[in-house]
Amino acid sequence: MGLGALEMKRLFSKSDANIWLVLALSLFAWGPLLTPAYFFNAHDARHSVFFLVEFDQTLRDGYLWPRWSPDFAFGYGYPLFNLYAPLAFYAAELFVLLGFGLTAAVKTMYALATIAGGLGMFGFGRRLFGPNAGLLAAVVYMFVPFHLVEIFVRSAYAEFVALAVIPFVFWAFTELVAAPGRRRLALAGLSYGLLALTHHTSFFTFTPVLMLYILYLMLVKVKVNPGALLRHGLAAAGAGLLGILLAAIYLLPMLAETRYIKIEQWTSGSYNYLQHFVYFSQFFEENWGYGYAGPGTADDFSFQLGIVVFVLLAFALLVSLLNRYPHRTTAIFFFAATLAAVLLMSPWGAGVWQVLPIAALVQFPWRLLAVTAFTTAVVSGALVAGLEAQAQVTPRPAAPPPLILLLLVVVLGSFSYTLPQYTDIPVWAETPLAVINWDRASIADRVGMVSVTDEQPQTSPMEAQYLAGEPLTTAGIIAGQGTLEMLHHGGASDAVRVQAETPVVLQFYTYDYPGWQVLLDGQPVVHRFEPPHGLITVDVPPGEHTVQLQMGSTAPRTLGAVLSGLALLLIGGLLFAPESAFRRN
Repeated sequence: MGLGALEMKRLFSKSDANIWLVLALSLFAWGPLLTPAYFFNAHDARHSVFFLVEFDQTLRDGYLWPRWSPDFAFGYGYPLFNLYAPLAFYAAELFVLLGFGLTAAVKTMYALATIAGGLGMFGFGRRLFGPNAGLLAAVVYMFVPFHLVEIFVRSAYAEFVALAVIPFVFWAFTELVAAPGRRRLALAGLSYGLLALTHHTSFFTFTPVLMLYILYLMLVKVKVNPGALLRHGLAAAGAGLLGILLAAIYLLPMLAETRYIKIEQWTSGSYNYLQHFVYFSQFFEENWGYGYAGPGTADDFSFQLGIVVFVLLAFALLVSLLNRYPHRTTAIFFFAATLAAVLLMSPWGAGVWQVLPIAALVQFPWRLLAVTAFTTAVVSGALVAGLEAQAQVTPRPAAPPPLILLLLVVVLGSFSYTLPQYTDIPVWAETPLAVINWDRASIADRVGMVSVTDEQPQTSPMEAQYLAGEPLTTAGIIAGQGTLEMLHHGGASDAVRVQAETPVVLQFYTYDYPGWQVLLDGQPVVHRFEPPHGLITVDVPPGEHTVQLQMGSTAPRTLGAVLSGLALLLIGGLLFAPESAFRRN
């Protein structure tokens, strides 16, 4: 039986009552999602849904790994999923294929991610401090204010799903460093790769914390001798490499092909990280808003750590300093990580951000509240372990009444934050028109450009068709005499029939970007881009011709897919191959 099966069996056989408490209390966090309404005025709520609209279109167009989103930039398209980790949208797409509406699929994933995050934190906390500590850590994690901000204020879908993955990553690496083994290595690599495939910002912000945690485990938990350190260090490094290889299908093209978009439009102006530091008082302000973050203290949503969480954190530190109990130093490590994250979010951390090469991609220092949501939950759980050690009681699998009372205090402390600003779900919100309406509302901030775009589009020949609900004509003859008939328009492909009386110049209303291929009567032909928007343009000779535009692969995408496939096979082999096969080898 594999490590994962053993852990889950142990989890459910010894701590049924606590698991049911986690599940029951989680309802207070995701219960507001049960209404038929949604909250489309939340920051990212609209594009959390229309990202899924785009993903669904391209998947149904035959692209098993969607990269292009056809409706951005007034229909000129954008390589969204070449840059934005897609795993959360694969998960939501499963529900769409089962017949759910697109908004309902996203809401379902919010609920499942809340539950999964709670269970993952319960497992990790239980592994460190015992079942009752795991229970408190799980409930704190689900109800820490920023966790609720991510759903009901920001509606940051992929980032929220990543929060569900993170406890499993730290749990898996804890097991691996404690006792390296092939199945533990596979599970650690798998969890790390899934994090990268879910949300790249979370991957970049949590990786330094994970690396420091692994170093801490090696130095404190492993018997200090060169052989042990080398073995445990190589196991952790191998799992990290395996995770990166698993995510190579996304990471390699993202890193190699980002230069083909105008990335500066997402890292300057209102996106400039220097405008988004958190001032110390804001960590304790309980004001709950639904607006946006602004420069300085002009912020209209909450950056608080949570007063209940802060009290738990303070008592946990005090108990950890005064009492000895298993993994006491682990609690102190995560407290130090919390303090470091708070300092990095504050203006005091500006110097560090200015020397970090990926700081601009993180965009907002306050995103490190995701780190503090995780670390404060772990430290809160340690409070129970410290008190149990002080009272010299053996941890029981069922929560005692004082702990249940404390859990209710945690829930009630954040319960008022679970109320979203409900809105109806208009039909257009689940169609490509949602993208057009989003772009039109603030063109300068929202209409993306590729590197060959000289001038940001203010409209397109397709905008009126979108607004009227008409079939799109995604190409036009811009020189010469001829007629054009649309044959197909998909998520990442188009086809037209051209009847040319003279040589004509055909332009697809699509940004040029690596991977695009033009076929003339089934044969590849050379295309070019035309200013000012960098649209795909091709010469067509006289006569009747079928011209197709389709997104193909590139060297980074092909190499990434091969590496991910090999990593997946290796993980499968490590997890499921008979022990005898490894003994023979």
